[in-house]
Amino acid sequence: MNKPHIAVVGAGIVGICSAYFLNKSGFDVTLIDKNEPGSMTSYGHACTFADYASVPVNSPSLFKQIPSMLFKKDSPLAVDFFYVIKNLPWALKFLNNCRKDKVEEISKSLANFLRHSQLSYDEIFEEVKVSEHIKNEENIYLFDSKKSYDDYKYATLLRKKNNVEVLELNKKEIHDLEPNLAPVYYSGQLFVGSRHTTNPLAISKKIFDIFLSNGGKYIKENVKNVLQKENCVEVFLENKQVEFDEMILCAGAWSNNIANMVGENFPLDTERGYHVLFETEQQLINRPIAWSESGFYLIQIDDGVRAAGTVEIAGLTKPPNKKRTQMIENQSRKLLPQLGKVKSTWMGRRPTLPDAKPIIGRSINNKNIFYAFGHQHIGWTLAAVTGKVIDSLVKESSTNIDISSFHPSRFR
Repeated sequence: MNKPHIAVVGAGIVGICSAYFLNKSGFDVTLIDKNEPGSMTSYGHACTFADYASVPVNSPSLFKQIPSMLFKKDSPLAVDFFYVIKNLPWALKFLNNCRKDKVEEISKSLANFLRHSQLSYDEIFEEVKVSEHIKNEENIYLFDSKKSYDDYKYATLLRKKNNVEVLELNKKEIHDLEPNLAPVYYSGQLFVGSRHTTNPLAISKKIFDIFLSNGGKYIKENVKNVLQKENCVEVFLENKQVEFDEMILCAGAWSNNIANMVGENFPLDTERGYHVLFETEQQLINRPIAWSESGFYLIQIDDGVRAAGTVEIAGLTKPPNKKRTQMIENQSRKLLPQLGKVKSTWMGRRPTLPDAKPIIGRSINNKNIFYAFGHQHIGWTLAAVTGKVIDSLVKESSTNIDISSFHPSRFR
C-alpha cells in the first residue's frame, strides 16, 4: 500500500517541523519553498524559545499609545498611517480584539498552547542534536523607568494568571547577572525556565537534514497555483505540477496568497520586525535581554550580538524602514555601550492575524488542505508543537493539545 503523499508548502521553521513529524509518522512528505529552508523570517528573530509570550500585541491600553506609535521614534510598535487607513477593516478587527475580555481569552489560548512548546521541541531534539546551539540562561525583561514598570503590570498579571513564573529583579540583581549593561534600567523580570538559541538557522537546517535523511523530499520552486480536486490537491510549480493526497500550508506572511488560490481568504497581515547585528570579540551578555523602552531583545549569538524585535505595521511590500534599524542601534548602544561596529541589518515579515492567534486546522472548503500559519512573533517558539498538532490532524488521531480557538472557521 502506498503511503499518503503530503505537500508542506513553506520551509520556515513551522513547515520544517510539520514535515519532520509527518515524515516520522510514515507519510511520504515533500517540502516546497522557493527559498532555502529556514532562511527567511525563521532566521532573523530574537532567538528565544519564548514559552512565556502569552501576552498579545493587542492591549486594552493600546488606544492611549496611538500618538506614540505615529510620532515617537523609539516606540516598540510603529504603524504606517496611510497603510493602516488603506487596510482599515483589518485595523478595526485588531482594535476590537484590544478589549480586555478579548485579550484575556487570547492570552489564555496562547498560554495553553505555549505550555507544550518546549516538550515538543525536546521530542525533535532527541534525534536532532543541537545542544551546542541551545543555552539555558533565562531571559530578562528590563524596564527603563517606574512608569514603564507600572504600565507593564497588566501584562505581568496576565502571565502569572496563566502560570508563567516571573521573578522580579532589582538593579543590583540585574547588575550581578549582567555586569556589562549600562545602569539605565529601573528594574527587571526574569522568566523562569526560558531558554534560547545562538544559531536559529543551524537548528532549522539540522531538523531539515534529518527530515531528508529519513526519506523526505524538497522542491525549491515557487507555487504558482493550487487546485483542490475530488480526492487530492494539485500543486502547480514553476516547472511541473504534482498531485498530493493532502497539503499543509505553512507559508508565513504569504499564506493568504496561496489560500486565495483555493477560494479562501483570511485577514492576514504582517508584523515587520528588524534586527541589527553588531561585531564583538568578547562575551558581553549571558542571556537574551529585552528592553521595554523600544521593544527589542539583545542576544549574544554565534556571530556577534543581535538586537532584534520591534513591531511595524506597514505591509508586505514596502521597503525596510532604515529609521527602525537606526533606532534599534541607538537604543542598543545606550544599554550596552561596548558594542562594536554594525555588521548587518535585516527585516523579516511575521504573519499576524487581528486576534493574535494562529490559524491551525483543516480548511472549511477544501477537505485535503490544512492550515498552519499566523503565529505572529512567536512562530519560532510554537513551530514544534504546531508540527505535532498538524501530524495528529492529518492522522485523525486524538491529542491533548487544545487548538479549538485557532480553527480557520473563526474568520468565516
